[in-house]
Amino acid sequence: MAVKIEFTGFINGVRQFEWGHAYDVAHSQMMKDEQDEWKVVGKDYFSVTGKPGFEEGDQVAVVGTLKTKLFDKKDGSKGVALNVRATEMTKVERRSQNAPKVGHAALNEVFGTGNPIEESAPF
Repeated sequence: MAVKIEFTGFINGVRQFEWGHAYDVAHSQMMKDEQDEWKVVGKDYFSVTGKPGFEEGDQVAVVGTLKTKLFDKKDGSKGVALNVRATEMTKVERRSQNAPKVGHAALNEVFGTGNPIEESAPF
């Protein structure tokens, strides 16, 4: 059984072969810090085989199967390549600064980020 994977990332490189396209995609690992702000804590780099039509700089959502491959690095140490065969790959449109907020961001804008439950309510 194959390992299924789903992520978003940015295309850093495009390679074209007789059999199809390979994209170098970087995914940022995010975590909230002590101030409750999101920050990048690491990056994953995938080689994704997928349909043509994407270019360097595109943000993409990828769904597919993961395959790892061991290889020898130039310095003689071992490395692990993360390869994904995309079953779905779509371009993610970036939101503009003036775009309306949705989800939690919209609720926080209307109701604030405090506790919305009235603790003294009789029910």
